[in-house]
Amino acid sequence: MSSLTPESSPELAKRSWFGNFISLEKEEQIFLVIRDKPLSSIKADIVHAFLPIPSLSHSVISQTSFRAEYKSSGGPSVFQKPVKFQVDISFSEGERERERERDRDGQKDYGIYSVTFSLISGPSRRFRRVVETIQAQLLSAHDQPMVHTLSGKTGRIS
Repeated sequence: MSSLTPESSPELAKRSWFGNFISLEKEEQIFLVIRDKPLSSIKADIVHAFLPIPSLSHSVISQTSFRAEYKSSGGPSVFQKPVKFQVDISFSEGERERERERDRDGQKDYGIYSVTFSLISGPSRRFRRVVETIQAQLLSAHDQPMVHTLSGKTGRIS
């Protein structure tokens, strides 16, 4: 006889009276598409967007990845679960040929980049609010030619 646990059987967790307390987090991602900006400028804009947010700490994982944690400062900290998320910057594959041509012309590092915000742990509602704040900072960054957002959960472009 096999023992069923909420982790091994999502259906059991849905039927469970304690189902709301068991973590069944879906992968939540929010995408940002940035065009005609160098990678170094995109990274700098992201770090500058992190800095003014109180209770947000971040670390650099690689050349194109950051890990961030937001701890809410309001209310009792016992009930406040921190939001942990990762930010990845990737170059659009469809732009590879254009990029090679630009490299020859001396305009290296420009193209279409995708910035992916991935929820690692924490409440998805608070994650979306924090990412919206970061997006607002990125949109207000000077000389920003074009930014599109796409939420992986809802599939909306805003």
